[in-house]
Amino acid sequence: HLKWVRGLEEEMFRQGDAEKAAGLPVAPLCDRTTGGITKSQVGFFEVVVLPLLSNFVGRFPSAQPLLDGAAANLRYWQDTMHKQNSGAV
Repeated sequence: HLKWVRGLEEEMFRQGDAEKAAGLPVAPLCDRTTGGITKSQVGFFEVVVLPLLSNFVGRFPSAQPLLDGAAANLRYWQDTMHKQNSGAV
């Protein structure tokens, strides 16, 4: 999960760098100075991933490990945000 998030974040930062170099406003999540994707993960998991997977598991209970893994990822990002906000990272 982290490998993909870091790769995606770097791709988006490069897009923001290109926008900045062209004198354009930098798109949300593409600005290296504002935290990028790392800051958006908690909301993404809470608003998109967990509701989607919860409904999926409601229909296909054997997919529970998928939901459990997503919940663990959410806890990771919550902990990461807490550490960033407290200056521990």
